[in-house]
Parts: sequence; structure tokens; C-alpha cells
Amino acid sequence: MICSIRLHDGAVFSINGARLAFSTDSYVVSPIFFPGGSIGTLAVHGTVNDLAMCGARPLYLSAGFILEEGTPIRDFWRVVQSMRQAADAAGVRFVTGDTKVVDRGKADKIFINTAGLGIVPDGVDIRPDRAQPGDRILLSGPIAIHGIAIMSVREGLEFETEICSDTAPLAGLVETVLGASKNVHVFRDPTRGA
Repeated sequence: MICSIRLHDGAVFSINGARLAFSTDSYVVSPIFFPGGSIGTLAVHGTVNDLAMCGARPLYLSAGFILEEGTPIRDFWRVVQSMRQAADAAGVRFVTGDTKVVDRGKADKIFINTAGLGIVPDGVDIRPDRAQPGDRILLSGPIAIHGIAIMSVREGLEFETEICSDTAPLAGLVETVLGASKNVHVFRDPTRGA
């Protein structure tokens, strides 16, 4: 049975008594390399974090690439290597994938779609509709650093110090929080618009 929950980061459902979370997302960012990461690290972290926001321990990922004709293979290789490193650091494995090439001008170098599967521990019920008055809000760090890092490179903005993206896997942090208390109502990835 699939639980369709509005504005959640993924679907949570049961198969043979195991509660699973499934999420998918697409990544289109320019430039594809930025201070603190790449479209590849962003794709891994984004999907891992979507699963974590469901209260799941991320396990497996897929990756689908759409490459624009003429994209240097060295850039694609850098992106793939960054994804491997990010997956290793997050403790997840890529188990399948696909690559397509489109005509020049039909994409912006590289588009990535990732999907992920994770397992939700017993007793965990994380959903946006569980938010209630009196809940305490905890932030894992500053807000909007990633957006500013991308914008600074894209628009050629200069600051006194380099602004680096804070893209990172949050599953370990979520696991620590749930280890302290399963009475957590909602997790949200701050990149969410609502």
C-alpha cells in the first residue's frame, strides 16, 4: 500500500512487512561545477536527503544522464567520479543507470535524474502533516548557502571570502536524531519551497 502524502520528499510504503521509502529527483544546474560541489554531488545528496526526510536509511540509487552533444567527456567523468565519492561517503550504492545524448543546444551540458530506495525503521513516522503547534524547529546549518554559491559563480559575484555550497548528505544526522527520539514529526530539506 502506497501512502501518498502531499509535499513529502518521497513515498513511504510497505512490502512484506518492510517499510520502504522511494524518491526521485532531477538536477539541472549551471554551472555544473561550483565551489563545494558539482551537479553530481548535488544529485546524490539531494536523493539521499529526500529519503532521510522520510525517516529512511538510504540504501540504493539509480542515475540517469542526459548529455548534450559536445559536452567534454572529461567533464562527464568528473561528474561521475564526484557521484561515486558522494555515494561512498553517504553509504549508498548505485545499482543501475542510463545515459542518453541529445543534440547540441537541446540541454545544458548535463542533466541528471536520480532515484533512491531506503528502509524506514520501525516506530518512525515522519510526515509533513504531523507538524503541530509547539513543535521545536532545529536547523542543521545556515540557510541559502548553496544558492548563493551557485549564483556567485553564475553571475560573477565577488565576495570577500569564497562562498562554498553546503551540499552534504544528512542521513547520518537524521539517524542520530532518531536514535535520540523517534518522536520526531517532520524533517524537511531546506531546499524545499514549501
